[in-house]
Amino acid sequence: MNQIMVFKSNYPDIGFRSRSVTSGDEYALVEQFIDYYCSDFLRNNKKTQLAVFIEPGIDSGFPDVVFASFLPSIIDNWSDKREKLEIIDLKLLSYLADTKSVRGKTIISKLRFPEKEVLASLERLMDAKLVSYCAGGWIVSKLRDVFSITKLIAVEAKMNDISKVIDQSFVNTRFASQSYALTNSTKPRNETIQKFSSCGVGLYCKGTRFTKYVEAKQHTLPSSYLSYQFNEWIGKAITRKGDLQNAGF
Repeated sequence: MNQIMVFKSNYPDIGFRSRSVTSGDEYALVEQFIDYYCSDFLRNNKKTQLAVFIEPGIDSGFPDVVFASFLPSIIDNWSDKREKLEIIDLKLLSYLADTKSVRGKTIISKLRFPEKEVLASLERLMDAKLVSYCAGGWIVSKLRDVFSITKLIAVEAKMNDISKVIDQSFVNTRFASQSYALTNSTKPRNETIQKFSSCGVGLYCKGTRFTKYVEAKQHTLPSSYLSYQFNEWIGKAITRKGDLQNAGF
């Protein structure tokens, strides 16, 4: 498998959907940044691979682009049972990963999911070998066997008006390890830099070249069920082999 793969269309077989891109200056800026990011990735990464998601559809909207660095071992513990996982399963998996051991009744009361759905979800997760039942409680398998993404970088682009992009960039911190805004402004004002820094959102600007003016705050992965969703898209795409075209950067 090549080191970079791109998700840029709807792939119903793996549950991935994206928004049709709108041609124009903003998307041209995004394309240039993808080239820049991928070139830098290939120079500096030998052990990880990269998935590029262009306007992926998630519950909070359509981020312009999400870069996911992942370990090739993602398919070492994969099984066809993971093909059957649903969104509720990923939500439950995310909850269980934040607890050491939890009883079924506690899951139902905390998440307020119907008992029947929780039991069915636990069964699917157990069949996929992502959770197990031990000493009266449900626990998640070893995290590296479940989740193989090492970096999840979200980027939102906006031409000129940087202030309009900061809110959506902050929303992306919900699932990303780092969230950035991207603009064609040649140099941001000091108050803009301070605002981004205080929100934990990073900032790239495009002058003669891309420059990182603010380093985004690092968040631990996986940070929500959406982090797992990107992981599952990658695993399913790899195991299906010809479903996705490799990037030509």
